Amino acid sequence: MSRKLFSFLLCFFFLFITPQSVYAAQEVYLGGDSIGIKAEYDGVMITGTYSFQANGKTYDPSSTFLLGDVIIQCKGEVISNLEQLYAILSSLQNTENTVDVKIKRNDKIIDKQLVTVYDEKKNNFQSGLYVKDSITGVGTLTYIDPGTMKYGALGHEITDADLKKIAPIQSGSIYDSRVTSIQKAQKDVPGQKHAAIDYTKQIGDVNTNTPIGIYGNYFGNKEHSLIPCASKEEIVLGEAYFYTVIDGNTVEPFKIEITKLHSQKESDIKGIEFRIEDERLKQKTNGIVQGMSGSPIVQNGKLIGAVTHVITSDPMKGYGVYIDWMLENTKQ
Repeated sequence: MSRKLFSFLLCFFFLFITPQSVYAAQEVYLGGDSIGIKAEYDGVMITGTYSFQANGKTYDPSSTFLLGDVIIQCKGEVISNLEQLYAILSSLQNTENTVDVKIKRNDKIIDKQLVTVYDEKKNNFQSGLYVKDSITGVGTLTYIDPGTMKYGALGHEITDADLKKIAPIQSGSIYDSRVTSIQKAQKDVPGQKHAAIDYTKQIGDVNTNTPIGIYGNYFGNKEHSLIPCASKEEIVLGEAYFYTVIDGNTVEPFKIEITKLHSQKESDIKGIEFRIEDERLKQKTNGIVQGMSGSPIVQNGKLIGAVTHVITSDPMKGYGVYIDWMLENTKQ
Protein backbone atom coordinates (compact mmCIF):
# COMPACT_ATOMS: atom_id res chain seq x y z
CA MET A 1 0.00 0.00 0.00
CA SER A 2 1.62 3.28 -1.00
CA ARG A 3 1.35 6.80 0.52
CA LYS A 4 0.06 9.59 -1.69
CA LEU A 5 1.42 12.98 -0.57
CA PHE A 6 -0.15 16.24 -1.63
CA SER A 7 1.91 19.43 -2.07
CA PHE A 8 -0.14 21.31 0.49
CA LEU A 9 1.68 19.30 3.16
CA LEU A 10 -1.41 17.80 4.72
CA CYS A 11 -0.02 14.40 3.89
CA PHE A 12 -2.63 11.97 2.67
CA PHE A 13 -2.14 8.29 2.34
CA PHE A 14 -3.28 7.18 -0.21
CA LEU A 15 -13.93 -14.48 13.57
CA PHE A 16 -15.47 -19.08 15.07
CA ILE A 17 -18.03 -21.91 14.94
CA THR A 18 -17.67 -25.69 14.97
CA PRO A 19 -17.75 -26.83 11.32
CA GLN A 20 -20.81 -28.68 10.13
CA SER A 21 -20.59 -31.82 8.02
CA VAL A 22 -22.70 -30.07 5.37
CA TYR A 23 -19.56 -28.28 4.20
CA ALA A 24 -18.10 -31.48 2.79
CA ALA A 25 -21.05 -31.83 0.40
CA GLN A 26 -21.32 -28.17 -0.55
CA GLU A 27 -20.41 -27.09 -4.08
CA VAL A 28 -18.99 -23.67 -4.89
CA TYR A 29 -17.59 -21.90 -7.90
CA LEU A 30 -13.80 -22.25 -7.94
CA GLY A 31 -11.87 -18.98 -7.90
CA GLY A 32 -8.19 -18.37 -8.56
CA ASP A 33 -8.80 -15.01 -10.25
CA SER A 34 -6.53 -12.08 -9.51
CA ILE A 35 -8.59 -9.30 -7.88
CA GLY A 36 -7.90 -5.71 -7.05
CA ILE A 37 -9.15 -4.66 -3.62
CA LYS A 38 -10.05 -1.21 -2.36
CA ALA A 39 -11.14 -1.01 1.28
CA GLU A 40 -12.50 2.25 2.64
CA TYR A 41 -12.57 3.72 6.14
CA ASP A 42 -15.58 5.39 7.73
CA GLY A 43 -14.03 8.81 7.17
CA VAL A 44 -10.39 9.87 6.95
CA MET A 45 -7.93 8.03 9.18
CA ILE A 46 -4.99 9.72 10.87
CA THR A 47 -1.88 7.59 10.32
CA GLY A 48 0.61 9.86 12.03
CA THR A 49 1.55 13.43 12.95
CA TYR A 50 4.49 15.75 12.36
CA SER A 51 5.52 19.05 13.92
CA PHE A 52 6.33 22.11 11.83
CA GLN A 53 7.33 25.73 12.27
CA ALA A 54 5.54 28.71 10.81
CA ASN A 55 5.13 32.37 11.76
CA GLY A 56 7.75 31.99 14.49
CA LYS A 57 5.73 29.24 16.19
CA THR A 58 5.96 25.46 16.43
CA TYR A 59 2.82 23.48 15.69
CA ASP A 60 2.48 19.89 16.90
CA PRO A 61 -0.91 18.12 16.77
CA SER A 62 0.35 14.96 18.50
CA SER A 63 -1.17 16.01 21.83
CA THR A 64 -4.60 16.34 20.20
CA PHE A 65 -4.75 13.55 17.62
CA LEU A 66 -3.67 9.92 17.90
CA LEU A 67 -2.74 7.24 15.39
CA GLY A 68 -5.97 5.55 14.31
CA ASP A 69 -8.28 8.48 14.96
CA VAL A 70 -10.83 8.81 12.15
CA ILE A 71 -12.06 12.26 11.13
CA ILE A 72 -15.77 11.86 10.43
CA GLN A 73 -16.85 15.50 10.44
CA CYS A 74 -15.14 18.81 9.71
CA LYS A 75 -16.69 22.24 10.08
CA GLY A 76 -20.10 20.59 10.45
CA GLU A 77 -19.81 18.56 7.24
CA VAL A 78 -19.71 14.75 7.17
CA ILE A 79 -16.32 13.55 5.87
CA SER A 80 -16.06 10.32 3.89
CA ASN A 81 -12.94 10.86 1.78
CA LEU A 82 -9.75 12.87 1.35
CA GLU A 83 -11.15 15.18 -1.30
CA GLN A 84 -13.91 16.43 1.01
CA LEU A 85 -11.45 17.13 3.83
CA TYR A 86 -8.99 18.88 1.53
CA ALA A 87 -11.69 21.06 0.00
CA ILE A 88 -12.71 22.36 3.42
CA LEU A 89 -9.21 22.88 4.80
CA SER A 90 -7.89 24.53 1.64
CA SER A 91 -10.71 27.09 1.84
CA LEU A 92 -9.39 28.31 5.22
CA GLN A 93 -6.89 30.98 4.18
CA ASN A 94 -6.15 32.97 7.30
CA THR A 95 -2.54 32.72 8.39
CA GLU A 96 -3.72 30.49 11.25
CA ASN A 97 -7.05 28.66 11.24
CA THR A 98 -8.86 26.66 13.91
CA VAL A 99 -11.59 24.31 12.72
CA ASP A 100 -13.96 22.05 14.68
CA VAL A 101 -13.76 18.37 13.82
CA LYS A 102 -15.36 15.20 15.12
CA ILE A 103 -13.24 12.08 15.35
CA LYS A 104 -13.99 8.45 16.08
CA ARG A 105 -11.56 6.93 18.59
CA ASN A 106 -12.14 3.37 19.79
CA ASP A 107 -15.85 3.62 18.87
CA LYS A 108 -16.25 6.89 20.77
CA ILE A 109 -17.13 10.17 19.05
CA ILE A 110 -14.95 13.05 20.33
CA ASP A 111 -14.96 16.77 19.50
CA LYS A 112 -11.54 18.23 18.67
CA GLN A 113 -10.06 21.32 17.10
CA LEU A 114 -7.62 21.15 14.21
CA VAL A 115 -5.21 24.02 13.57
CA THR A 116 -4.00 24.69 10.02
CA VAL A 117 -1.48 27.26 8.82
CA TYR A 118 -1.93 28.82 5.38
CA ASP A 119 1.03 30.00 3.29
CA GLU A 120 -0.24 32.61 0.83
CA LYS A 121 2.96 32.65 -1.24
CA LYS A 122 2.96 28.89 -1.77
CA ASN A 123 -0.85 28.68 -1.82
CA ASN A 124 -0.86 25.65 0.47
CA PHE A 125 -1.39 24.78 4.09
CA GLN A 126 0.01 22.54 6.77
CA SER A 127 -1.84 20.64 9.45
CA GLY A 128 0.75 18.29 10.90
CA LEU A 129 -1.36 15.25 10.00
CA TYR A 130 -0.74 12.22 7.81
CA VAL A 131 -4.06 10.78 6.68
CA LYS A 132 -5.65 8.26 4.30
CA ASP A 133 -9.16 7.17 3.39
CA SER A 134 -8.58 3.72 1.90
CA ILE A 135 -6.28 0.74 1.38
CA THR A 136 -5.64 -0.80 -2.01
CA GLY A 137 -3.95 -4.04 -2.99
CA VAL A 138 -4.06 -7.26 -4.98
CA GLY A 139 -5.19 -10.72 -3.85
CA THR A 140 -6.90 -13.85 -5.11
CA LEU A 141 -10.56 -14.88 -5.20
CA THR A 142 -11.07 -18.24 -3.45
CA TYR A 143 -14.67 -19.22 -4.23
CA ILE A 144 -18.21 -18.02 -4.89
CA ASP A 145 -21.30 -19.56 -3.29
CA PRO A 146 -23.64 -20.32 -6.26
CA GLY A 147 -26.74 -20.07 -4.08
CA THR A 148 -26.11 -16.63 -2.62
CA MET A 149 -23.37 -15.30 -4.94
CA LYS A 150 -21.35 -14.40 -1.88
CA TYR A 151 -17.60 -14.86 -2.23
CA GLY A 152 -14.59 -15.52 -0.02
CA ALA A 153 -11.09 -14.27 -0.79
CA LEU A 154 -7.60 -13.71 0.64
CA GLY A 155 -7.85 -16.29 3.43
CA HIS A 156 -6.60 -13.71 5.92
CA GLU A 157 -7.48 -10.19 6.99
CA ILE A 158 -6.68 -6.92 5.30
CA THR A 159 -4.11 -5.43 7.64
CA ASP A 160 -3.45 -1.74 8.14
CA ALA A 161 0.31 -1.31 7.87
CA ASP A 162 0.25 1.90 9.90
CA LEU A 163 -1.86 0.50 12.74
CA LYS A 164 -0.19 -2.93 12.48
CA LYS A 165 -3.52 -4.67 13.02
CA ILE A 166 -6.66 -5.68 11.16
CA ALA A 167 -7.95 -2.69 9.20
CA PRO A 168 -11.18 -1.21 10.64
CA ILE A 169 -12.74 -0.76 7.23
CA GLN A 170 -16.31 0.36 6.71
CA SER A 171 -16.80 -0.92 3.16
CA GLY A 172 -14.94 -1.77 0.00
CA SER A 173 -14.94 -3.15 -3.52
CA ILE A 174 -13.18 -5.80 -5.57
CA TYR A 175 -12.22 -5.30 -9.20
CA ASP A 176 -10.85 -7.14 -12.18
CA SER A 177 -7.07 -7.10 -12.21
CA ARG A 178 -4.47 -8.30 -14.66
CA VAL A 179 -1.07 -9.62 -13.56
CA THR A 180 1.58 -7.73 -15.50
CA SER A 181 4.80 -9.04 -13.94
CA ILE A 182 6.22 -11.01 -11.02
CA GLN A 183 8.87 -9.89 -8.57
CA LYS A 184 10.48 -13.18 -7.60
CA ALA A 185 10.65 -14.30 -4.00
CA GLN A 186 14.00 -14.52 -2.26
CA LYS A 187 15.02 -15.85 1.12
CA ASP A 188 13.64 -13.46 3.76
CA VAL A 189 12.43 -11.11 1.01
CA PRO A 190 8.81 -11.70 -0.09
CA GLY A 191 8.09 -11.61 -3.80
CA GLN A 192 5.09 -9.89 -5.28
CA LYS A 193 2.58 -9.98 -8.11
CA HIS A 194 2.40 -6.69 -9.97
CA ALA A 195 -1.07 -6.16 -11.37
CA ALA A 196 -3.10 -3.51 -13.14
CA ILE A 197 -6.44 -2.96 -11.41
CA ASP A 198 -9.36 -2.00 -13.64
CA TYR A 199 -11.40 0.33 -11.45
CA THR A 200 -14.06 0.54 -14.17
CA LYS A 201 -14.90 -3.14 -13.65
CA GLN A 202 -16.17 -3.66 -10.11
CA ILE A 203 -17.01 -7.34 -9.60
CA GLY A 204 -18.06 -7.30 -5.96
CA ASP A 205 -18.25 -5.45 -2.68
CA VAL A 206 -16.42 -5.99 0.60
CA ASN A 207 -18.68 -6.07 3.62
CA THR A 208 -16.64 -8.20 6.05
CA ASN A 209 -12.93 -8.15 6.90
CA THR A 210 -12.02 -11.05 9.20
CA PRO A 211 -8.88 -12.93 10.30
CA ILE A 212 -10.02 -15.72 7.92
CA GLY A 213 -10.48 -13.58 4.80
CA ILE A 214 -12.67 -10.95 3.22
CA TYR A 215 -16.26 -11.57 2.16
CA GLY A 216 -18.98 -9.86 0.21
CA ASN A 217 -21.37 -10.05 -2.74
CA TYR A 218 -20.06 -11.10 -6.13
CA PHE A 219 -21.61 -9.63 -9.26
CA GLY A 220 -18.99 -10.28 -11.91
CA ASN A 221 -20.00 -12.04 -15.13
CA LYS A 222 -17.02 -14.37 -15.59
CA GLU A 223 -17.90 -18.07 -15.76
CA HIS A 224 -16.47 -20.35 -13.05
CA SER A 225 -16.55 -24.13 -12.63
CA LEU A 226 -18.42 -25.82 -9.81
CA ILE A 227 -16.35 -27.88 -7.38
CA PRO A 228 -17.31 -29.80 -4.20
CA CYS A 229 -15.74 -28.79 -0.89
CA ALA A 230 -13.94 -31.19 1.43
CA SER A 231 -13.99 -30.96 5.21
CA LYS A 232 -10.61 -30.83 6.89
CA GLU A 233 -11.04 -34.43 8.01
CA GLU A 234 -10.97 -35.52 4.35
CA ILE A 235 -7.60 -33.94 3.56
CA VAL A 236 -4.51 -36.15 3.37
CA LEU A 237 -0.79 -35.57 3.05
CA GLY A 238 0.56 -35.62 -0.47
CA GLU A 239 -0.24 -34.15 -3.86
CA ALA A 240 -2.55 -31.18 -4.32
CA TYR A 241 -2.84 -28.10 -6.51
CA PHE A 242 -3.47 -24.45 -5.96
CA TYR A 243 -5.05 -22.21 -8.58
CA THR A 244 -3.77 -18.73 -9.25
CA VAL A 245 -2.79 -16.22 -11.96
CA ILE A 246 0.85 -15.53 -12.79
CA ASP A 247 0.35 -13.87 -16.17
CA GLY A 248 -2.56 -11.78 -17.44
CA ASN A 249 -5.96 -13.13 -16.40
CA THR A 250 -5.38 -16.85 -16.90
CA VAL A 251 -6.10 -19.03 -13.85
CA GLU A 252 -3.80 -22.07 -13.79
CA PRO A 253 -3.25 -25.04 -11.44
CA PHE A 254 0.18 -25.51 -9.86
CA LYS A 255 1.33 -28.69 -8.12
CA ILE A 256 2.15 -28.67 -4.42
CA GLU A 257 2.88 -31.28 -1.76
CA ILE A 258 0.93 -31.10 1.49
CA THR A 259 3.51 -31.85 4.18
CA LYS A 260 1.61 -31.31 7.44
CA LEU A 261 -1.98 -30.92 8.63
CA HIS A 262 -2.74 -29.19 11.92
CA SER A 263 -5.65 -30.40 14.02
CA GLN A 264 -7.88 -27.41 14.79
CA LYS A 265 -11.06 -26.97 16.80
CA GLU A 266 -11.11 -23.23 16.27
CA SER A 267 -10.53 -21.17 13.14
CA ASP A 268 -6.93 -20.40 12.29
CA ILE A 269 -5.17 -19.37 9.11
CA LYS A 270 -2.33 -21.90 9.39
CA GLY A 271 -3.95 -25.31 9.10
CA ILE A 272 -2.22 -26.68 6.01
CA GLU A 273 1.53 -26.72 5.42
CA PHE A 274 2.72 -27.30 1.88
CA ARG A 275 5.68 -27.12 -0.47
CA ILE A 276 5.69 -26.03 -4.13
CA GLU A 277 6.50 -28.89 -6.52
CA ASP A 278 5.59 -27.25 -9.82
CA GLU A 279 8.75 -26.57 -11.85
CA ARG A 280 7.24 -23.83 -14.00
CA LEU A 281 6.01 -21.94 -10.95
CA LYS A 282 9.43 -22.29 -9.34
CA GLN A 283 11.02 -20.71 -12.41
CA LYS A 284 8.44 -17.95 -12.69
CA THR A 285 8.07 -16.85 -9.06
CA ASN A 286 10.76 -18.67 -7.07
CA GLY A 287 8.09 -19.50 -4.50
CA ILE A 288 4.94 -18.07 -2.96
CA VAL A 289 4.58 -14.34 -3.52
CA GLN A 290 2.33 -11.58 -2.27
CA GLY A 291 -0.91 -11.52 -4.26
CA MET A 292 -1.32 -15.31 -4.06
CA SER A 293 -3.24 -15.06 -0.79
CA GLY A 294 -6.65 -16.66 -1.31
CA SER A 295 -5.50 -18.98 -4.10
CA PRO A 296 -7.78 -22.03 -3.74
CA ILE A 297 -6.15 -25.36 -2.87
CA VAL A 298 -7.67 -28.46 -4.50
CA GLN A 299 -7.05 -32.12 -3.65
CA ASN A 300 -8.73 -35.14 -5.23
CA GLY A 301 -11.13 -32.88 -7.11
CA LYS A 302 -12.33 -31.03 -4.01
CA LEU A 303 -11.68 -27.56 -2.64
CA ILE A 304 -9.86 -27.97 0.66
CA GLY A 305 -8.45 -24.55 1.52
CA ALA A 306 -6.68 -21.40 0.41
CA VAL A 307 -3.11 -20.10 0.43
CA THR A 308 -2.52 -17.61 3.24
CA HIS A 309 1.18 -17.21 4.04
CA VAL A 310 4.68 -17.81 2.77
CA ILE A 311 7.48 -19.01 5.02
CA THR A 312 9.88 -16.18 4.23
CA SER A 313 13.01 -18.14 5.17
CA ASP A 314 12.02 -20.69 2.50
CA PRO A 315 9.54 -19.18 0.00
CA MET A 316 8.90 -22.60 -1.59
CA LYS A 317 6.95 -23.41 1.58
CA GLY A 318 3.74 -21.92 2.84
CA TYR A 319 0.53 -22.21 4.83
CA GLY A 320 -3.11 -22.54 3.92
CA VAL A 321 -6.40 -22.13 5.76
CA TYR A 322 -8.99 -24.93 5.81
CA ILE A 323 -11.94 -24.14 3.59
CA ASP A 324 -14.27 -25.07 6.50
CA TRP A 325 -13.34 -21.87 8.29
CA MET A 326 -13.89 -19.65 5.27
CA LEU A 327 -17.27 -21.21 4.50
CA GLU A 328 -18.45 -20.39 8.01
CA ASN A 329 -17.96 -16.70 7.30
CA THR A 330 -19.91 -16.98 4.05
CA LYS A 331 -22.78 -18.66 5.94
CA GLN A 332 -22.83 -15.84 8.46
